[in-house]
Amino acid sequence: MNDDFRLKLIKIRDEKIAHRDELLEMKMRAAIAKQVNSDIDIDGMIAHEQLAIDNLDDAIARLN
Repeated sequence: MNDDFRLKLIKIRDEKIAHRDELLEMKMRAAIAKQVNSDIDIDGMIAHEQLAIDNLDDAIARLN
């Protein structure tokens, strides 16, 4: 059972990493285009995704 749960957590972590990478790409494109949009807090979204990734890493490590 732990293996199934661990695999699900790994899949979720991989999805979070992909989303964080997409946000970083959006941030870089906006910086290159010199667009400033204060309506969207990309840095906050990136930090939120990174925190989720770190928590998932911890949970996965505990299941090993």
